[in-house]
Amino acid sequence: MTSIKKTLSLPMLVLIITTTIYSFSSMLTAFFMMGTKSLPWFLISALFYFIPYALIVAQYSKKYANQSGTIYDWLKDSLSPRAAFITAFLWYCSYFTWMVSLFMKLLIPLSILLFGQDLTASITWFGLSEGFWLAIFSIIGVLLLTWIITSGFQTILSFLKISSVTMIGLIILSICGNVLLILKQPALFLFHLRQSAGAPSFFEGTTDQFWTQLPFFIFSITAFGGLDTVASLVDRTKNSRKQFPKGILLSGGLIVGLYFLGIVLWSGANDLQFLRTTDQMHLGNLMYGLMGALAQQLGTAFDLSPAYQELLVQIFLRYTAFTLLTAYIGLLSSITYGPLKSLIKGTPQGLWSTKILQLNKHHMPVFAIWLQSTAIMCCILFLSFNTPFVGDLFNQLTYMTNVSRAIPYFIVAISFPFFLQKQIVAKEDLFLRNNHVNRLLAFSVCLSIFIAIGFQIYEPFKLGNYLNTLTLVLGPILFGLFAKFVYQRFERKQSI
Repeated sequence: MTSIKKTLSLPMLVLIITTTIYSFSSMLTAFFMMGTKSLPWFLISALFYFIPYALIVAQYSKKYANQSGTIYDWLKDSLSPRAAFITAFLWYCSYFTWMVSLFMKLLIPLSILLFGQDLTASITWFGLSEGFWLAIFSIIGVLLLTWIITSGFQTILSFLKISSVTMIGLIILSICGNVLLILKQPALFLFHLRQSAGAPSFFEGTTDQFWTQLPFFIFSITAFGGLDTVASLVDRTKNSRKQFPKGILLSGGLIVGLYFLGIVLWSGANDLQFLRTTDQMHLGNLMYGLMGALAQQLGTAFDLSPAYQELLVQIFLRYTAFTLLTAYIGLLSSITYGPLKSLIKGTPQGLWSTKILQLNKHHMPVFAIWLQSTAIMCCILFLSFNTPFVGDLFNQLTYMTNVSRAIPYFIVAISFPFFLQKQIVAKEDLFLRNNHVNRLLAFSVCLSIFIAIGFQIYEPFKLGNYLNTLTLVLGPILFGLFAKFVYQRFERKQSI
């Protein structure tokens, strides 16, 4: 069989990692909900979670640069093959639920791009509900994307490149727009910053006291999520043993810098209290609302006519929608392939039938991808019934996903001291050769995730939502038990 082509250069790798992990919408949410009070929490999350976790992932990816299993490969030596498989399965399940959710959101940015507004709630053609049509369009999206990505990894890479370029364009548009506002009204810069720092917290469950803002710590950690996804690109990177870890560390610095720059610029250029009083602004449309407001303020600052102001608003809105659409497509192409590839190619081959492992001429597990897509379409169709039971069930799955996705990060971090203890890699090949510092990195990540998971479980319990609390605890346990059953079945077959 032909070897896999390693086509990713370091600059392109840094671009893809940065734009995949950096969340423009999370930055805007942080600005709108917390103002500059969000900056200490982003700094804490970066210092105690993201940077230590990036160093751990960089070390693992350096050791297993030529492997395709990512999380499974990282854990099988430092812990055990069974623990590695259970963790990889939990990780995959969380991404599967996320895929269902993302496919059902595809139509919103497409509608705004084409018509300048979200019309998804008003599609009732032939007397059928909007939920039905949303499901139909989502299923068409699944079919199209699956058909396209089975033509090879280069297609996925093209989607990631396009989404990276459009995201860079949105970041530049945002920075330039805010800088122009600051240059036009320099006297208001410090006033707006002070106002942003003194604005009351809008984040649910928080007050202006620092330690009551712990829920935002959880949010800021999720804003740095996604390193595990891009790790599946390691076997496609040129000179991956050196370049991939370097790419992770360079991207990490860029991501932290972009969050800080974005929040400071938006806080200095805009009147946060005025934006919060706007009726059209809510969390569901925050990214579009704030970009539209920025365009409107630019139009006013430069004395544009009402017609040109409206044109500028439409340009900003539609480019934002275009960016989000390409980001969804790029992300979906990546997570449709990456986690599945890691699960079936990285784990022991005897776990899966030869049909599932079969590759087409483009080196894609075509049967496994179509099988996964069929399951996604069934979930979307089931959710289209839009009954209270189905809605509650999906909410419970979302709650489970939040915890199920965090647990693998915790296990990766907690396995790192064992990775060091077993001397799986020579000491001179470590980024940080002091074992005490490396253990401190692992402890810092574990503590951050433990606080995040603990608070996610405690929050619904405090509000009396005991079913949600039970789901959060039982969901990952059930996923883990199922994975354990699958692996034990494989072990029994091997021993015969």
